[in-house]
Amino acid sequence: MLEEKLMKIEIVSRHPERKMHQTPILFVHGAFAGAWCWEEYFLPYFAEHGYVSHALSFRGHGESEGNERVWFNSIPDYIDDLIQAIRDMERPPVLVGHSMGGWIVQKHLESFERPGAVLLASIPPAGLTPVFMRMLWHHPTLFQKIYWINMLPKNMWEHVATLQEMRDLFFTKKMPTTSIEKYLPLFQRESYRVMWDLARFKFLPQSWKVKTPLLVMGAADDVIIPPEFVNSTARLHNTQAHIFSDMGHAMMLDRDWQEPADRMLNWFDEIGID
Repeated sequence: MLEEKLMKIEIVSRHPERKMHQTPILFVHGAFAGAWCWEEYFLPYFAEHGYVSHALSFRGHGESEGNERVWFNSIPDYIDDLIQAIRDMERPPVLVGHSMGGWIVQKHLESFERPGAVLLASIPPAGLTPVFMRMLWHHPTLFQKIYWINMLPKNMWEHVATLQEMRDLFFTKKMPTTSIEKYLPLFQRESYRVMWDLARFKFLPQSWKVKTPLLVMGAADDVIIPPEFVNSTARLHNTQAHIFSDMGHAMMLDRDWQEPADRMLNWFDEIGID
């Protein structure tokens, strides 16, 4: 079944000057993003620490095939893309999933045991319904922006959302405007079918099937996945969440990105990643 769905999937890689670890890392992006969100900081930083580091773009994202059909992608499609990326690696990787990517990683781990996995501001086990309801109640304007941007025929974030709205949605209030201006044109449309799948009972993670060690982290200023949702994810997986202060949803791009990166490196050492 997987072979029928194979597509050209973008993989961005950084190789260390001196390879200190045999286990690679695969970074998995969230909704509206692509492999690009890991390129500036996380990929080179983990390569500097001796890890072969990769980031994928799901179909319809970044430089992957299928942008014209992104609205029709499903959760199983993205799971297939993840499996395809892993199959091309010499060894099973540590998985790092952000937001929607964290959800995809959890679903993947129901069927496959990996050396370790990190969930960054991941969609919680209860799915998108409580996330949407909270945003609609607390941040109605931002919620409406997300809805209408995705209805437009092409990527229009930079024409619909202001810099302040992008800061409120994805970053801490201390994020430099110049950085937001750089990232804003890179955000794109997301699949409505995937958004629906993330709210359906049949796709809720089955945590009791996950045997992979997990590190769960979130951001104190995240308006999309606030700390209470991060904590619920950690409880379901019988672990404790680590919440970073003065940080927004896009943890890998925020001003203090090195804090979660260093926590990940320490955790890799703690669980004995080769």
